[in-house]
Amino acid sequence: MKKLFINAALVMLTITLLSGCDSRDNGKSEASGSKAIEPAMIISKEDAKALTGVGFDECKVTEQPAVGLKLCVYEKDDAMFQLGLTQSAGMQGGNTPESLYGSIKGGFKDAEKIEGVGDDNFVAPPGLHILKDGYYITVSLGLMTKDREKLKAAGMKAVENLGRYTQKK
Repeated sequence: MKKLFINAALVMLTITLLSGCDSRDNGKSEASGSKAIEPAMIISKEDAKALTGVGFDECKVTEQPAVGLKLCVYEKDDAMFQLGLTQSAGMQGGNTPESLYGSIKGGFKDAEKIEGVGDDNFVAPPGLHILKDGYYITVSLGLMTKDREKLKAAGMKAVENLGRYTQKK
């Protein structure tokens, strides 16, 4: 089940990259040229524990550099907390975090929104998708993703912590 969430996120972003990839520069993200942020900087294992009540081990990070995605997965027993951070640092093909977010959001036209989280957001597999200051964040709580209050709290914490590194609040 955990691998399904991870694979779903990676497949969606890879498909989006392949369907929208061309050699033209379609514009720069606000975050363009910024220093890369690690996803564990946005949600630490202490944050993950505070949000879920689970004492996770260190996160396992995987990357999809072509789309600027770093995925941090905290796991313990049957519990999981996943944070994906897509940023312009290292992206290829003229895409931006905003264009990837928009492409994926376009596939979920009737998706629920959680008020007050980021510049824009929607709920779709694998969890909460957030656009904030040129960064695209995904938050998944595994089976707890159905708990909208926990999902909102996780999204709010991710946005708050991102602001510490981008100097935007």
